[in-house]
Amino acid sequence: MTDPTGSTVHALLGEILARYGSIDAFCARLYALLDPPTVVLPAAGAASAGGRHRLTEPARLTSAQSSR
Repeated sequence: MTDPTGSTVHALLGEILARYGSIDAFCARLYALLDPPTVVLPAAGAASAGGRHRLTEPARLTSAQSSR
């Protein structure tokens, strides 16, 4: 393939066509090399309202603590 502009795009297209014969064959090769999609696992059940990691309400300040 002639490269009239000296462009790297033309150089890449020339390499693809020389190796694979067509853009479609190149894309099919790329698609064949893809890994299968990740399996999506179902979400866990609803979280319980209790437990030691549950957010707690902040402790209320007593009048002695708030005067500091």
